[in-house]
Amino acid sequence: MPKLSRDQFAGLLLLTAGTAASPATPALAADVAPPAVNEFQRAFFDDATFTFHLRNYLLDRYDSTGNDPAAWALGGWLGYETGWLGEILKFGVVGYTSQPLWAPEDRDGTTLLKPDQEGYSVLGQAYAALKFEEQVLTLYRQTVNQPEVNLQDNRMTPNTFEGGSLKGDIGPLSYYAGMLTTMKKRNSDEFVNIAEAASEGINEDSYMYLGGLEFSPIEELKARTSLYVVPDLLASSYSDAVWNHDLTEETRLRLSGQFMFQSGIGDERLTEPDYDGWIGGIKGDVIYNGLTLTAGYTFANDFSGTEDGWQAPYGSWPGYTSMIVKDFNRTEEQALLLGASFDFEQVGLEGLVFTAAAAFDLAVGENSKGEDLPEWNEYDFTADYRFTSLSENVEWDWLTPLWLRARYARVDTENPDNTRDQLDDFRIIVNYELQFKGSDL
Repeated sequence: MPKLSRDQFAGLLLLTAGTAASPATPALAADVAPPAVNEFQRAFFDDATFTFHLRNYLLDRYDSTGNDPAAWALGGWLGYETGWLGEILKFGVVGYTSQPLWAPEDRDGTTLLKPDQEGYSVLGQAYAALKFEEQVLTLYRQTVNQPEVNLQDNRMTPNTFEGGSLKGDIGPLSYYAGMLTTMKKRNSDEFVNIAEAASEGINEDSYMYLGGLEFSPIEELKARTSLYVVPDLLASSYSDAVWNHDLTEETRLRLSGQFMFQSGIGDERLTEPDYDGWIGGIKGDVIYNGLTLTAGYTFANDFSGTEDGWQAPYGSWPGYTSMIVKDFNRTEEQALLLGASFDFEQVGLEGLVFTAAAAFDLAVGENSKGEDLPEWNEYDFTADYRFTSLSENVEWDWLTPLWLRARYARVDTENPDNTRDQLDDFRIIVNYELQFKGSDL
């Protein structure tokens, strides 16, 4: 006799009990409801997603000005997300940690750890999501991935936010709408008000209205726009478009353009009075057999009321000339980007990609004191190796989630007094992520 599974045995018991309770009326199969526990088991275990992400990060920087942050940290995150319960409800939690392996007290400032080289752990995500016809409402602690409000996942753990968001698709249009109240920065274990997240000196609470649209009428064209408003603090918008065109069967042209505008609003607690400004950019990529050649240009308007230029307190700046160390987004700054990337899969080394990029200041303005700003040139090199090619080898399949990354950046600075400074930034990052369903166990 074949051996019954646990679910088959439970179903047989239920059918037997139902038949015994109503001997005079034979029960139809459709009348016998499956045990409620099976729905919970499916959502909370069988269809649940478990995530284990290990990250090991070494950052060592040498600056001729004497600011030399360095640290080596170990951490990552553990995540659990249920499947859809009744196709309308799911829950998720993610815990993050970063702990020092090597952290000299006199070399603070890498943002791999908390200030003073301290480790941290935090429940960065804890959310409930409701779905109706592919429109999803998410409440409480969550990630946000909009152009200016984003993960900024370039250290040990990402930014996360508290609030509510609604997103979904309507034909070729994708939308996002949210109201956010607090933020956990990438190297913090605390959620602080959205205004304090922009500047520690702001003690009055505020909130953020955030919206975004993405539109792709044809496969070759994609456009998006986003806007956030923090009352009495800042209003900021971003738009871009990307067009792809096949020149030949092996060669593709990709053209991109971006425009962003930002201004103080209300009491302007973050900026000086009448602060506003804009940045525009263009970029072109030619892709041929794994080789990508890139050229780009960004131009920043005069940002009145600040010496820092564009304000980016809620994530990575999305400009084309955002480099490993510097963002070329200061007042009246014009920057040229040149780069190349090669995927070695084309020569039989699957998983290996090498990227080189350089950004050069063509012009730069003055700070709020009327002093000339320094000119920068930055040179970035990145080597990535992902072990995905081992998936065909059963013996080494456990290594396929491994991702090794090595990065080097050099920044040459020419100061207004004609003196020069040099910065060298070295990084080694190891990522290993396992993600599986409960039914896989």
